[in-house]
Amino acid sequence: MVTTSAGLLLDMETPENLGALEIATCLSLMLQGVSLAQGYTYYTHCSRDRLRLKILVLSLLVLDTFHSFTSGHMIYFSSITHTGHAEANSIPLSVTVAIESIITFLVEAFFAQRIWRLSMRRAPALACFAPAALRFACAAVLSGASVRDVFRTPNGVFVNELNWLITTGLALGAATDVLIATCMIFYLARMFSMYNLRSTTAMLNRLVRMSLQTGLLTSITSVSVIITFQAMSNMIWVALYVILAKLYALSLLVSLNARHAAAATLAPPSHPDAEMPTQSLNFAPRSISFARARDGDGHAVERERRGKEVGLVDVAAGRV
Repeated sequence: MVTTSAGLLLDMETPENLGALEIATCLSLMLQGVSLAQGYTYYTHCSRDRLRLKILVLSLLVLDTFHSFTSGHMIYFSSITHTGHAEANSIPLSVTVAIESIITFLVEAFFAQRIWRLSMRRAPALACFAPAALRFACAAVLSGASVRDVFRTPNGVFVNELNWLITTGLALGAATDVLIATCMIFYLARMFSMYNLRSTTAMLNRLVRMSLQTGLLTSITSVSVIITFQAMSNMIWVALYVILAKLYALSLLVSLNARHAAAATLAPPSHPDAEMPTQSLNFAPRSISFARARDGDGHAVERERRGKEVGLVDVAAGRV
């Protein structure tokens, strides 16, 4: 039995409690396989990346793998070791929540740095980093309270005591994801111009779609955790929270690997003048546009154009 956020006792060994955690753990293990595949893809194309970015990806993969291990141990602990008298809180669950908090902070901090490199302004980056840091602080407090709560009988009562802090942390995470996605789309949109080449426009469109998709996925999941936590007296919100860590890790890995797909749109034309500028929405004067080459120095200008476009891929898609 465990105390819910509403102050009620519920049976842990039911489909909507332990069953939900088991399903979430299975899904998270599937996503773990996707993350490992994305990690392999990254390390086969990361020769130009700085060492700190390679270390970040390696740390993320290690944390993600350890998160899968603790999630599986949590299910074994509740359904096998403590069958018949399982409680909601345990050391494996507390560690799982703590790892999720670290993964989330690393990913959101990375995207905040991307905003800084894309905008070349500190204010937007700090606006994205501040709620991420606050969410991490909330999670650190909750992780400590969760570990202490394990040794109480019945445990799980800290959820009722810190209901407001859990909701605040989840809301900050969702707000951070929305803010990062909005800033990314805004600054990428400013690079559209009627003078851009078709390859540049295609690359920008791809990056905008990627930013929107990854930001919405984590935001919707975070909001779903809040809704289930407040509206349902079971462990479904914890199950969604377990999956959330995998989605954050995947959002960073997919973002890094998307650079190669974006760079593929920059295939050189057969002739420097063969690719004409394409008309697009001109959101702001800050755009990426290139003058058409003259016959005499066409190849030199074409190499310069491609160098600038690849530089845009590096900045917008996360090479730091």
